[in-house]
Amino acid sequence: MQTKLYRNMGALFGVAAFLFGSLAQAEPLHSLKIYTEDYPPFYYMEDTGHLGGFVTEQLKEAAALAGIPIEFHLRPFNRGLMAVETYPNNCFMALWRTEIRAPNFRWVGPLQIDGIAYFALEESTIRIKQHSDAFQYRTGAVRGWTSTLEAKSAGHGNLVPVERDDLNPGMLKAGRIKLWLGGLLSSPYLAEQAGVSVRNVFTVQTVDLSLGCHPLTSTSVIARLQTALEALQADSLAAESQNELSHAGGQVPAN
Repeated sequence: MQTKLYRNMGALFGVAAFLFGSLAQAEPLHSLKIYTEDYPPFYYMEDTGHLGGFVTEQLKEAAALAGIPIEFHLRPFNRGLMAVETYPNNCFMALWRTEIRAPNFRWVGPLQIDGIAYFALEESTIRIKQHSDAFQYRTGAVRGWTSTLEAKSAGHGNLVPVERDDLNPGMLKAGRIKLWLGGLLSSPYLAEQAGVSVRNVFTVQTVDLSLGCHPLTSTSVIARLQTALEALQADSLAAESQNELSHAGGQVPAN
């Protein structure tokens, strides 16, 4: 009698056998050049000079399982995105897969469920009931991010563009801005690292954080990478369930 954990591990091995077994019959696989930026805690440059973070490791594992060579390049957001928009087989780790951006790329994901939100200092009295309420306040926002573009498109006329998101906590503390438009999960992390206490005053939306690739990127590469990612995520979920049951002293259901 096999447990659900073993069944998922079996599925993972089956996916690996399928992916590698089909290599000989498939067209030669293109390598992917993956541009990225610092977006802790998901992906960032470690003190060792290597890219770290949960999303980075997840993508490395998926590429290895799929047999797809990848190389990472850390660049400022707009430079990296320009390369991805220009050349096939170039991707960006990672992009918010919003409605306005979705048709412009081929996608692998989600790598993480993230979101877009406005933050204020913990002691601020600002209250936001709807998106347009934020438009009266000077708001720090990263130049080129989809959150910034969509806020501007919605009518926000007080955006203060910055090149890096980690500049916003200091600007908020110094009073140069009243709000910070950033990642639902990453902004509190950056604020904590900077020693600045913030609170979420309005969540614009939750959104998938995914690998976005040039629209002419090989469809077989995208499909293999997506299959490998889903297998790894299913195996991870099964392992988490097994761990929770073990700590609770329960039994894993058998066939």
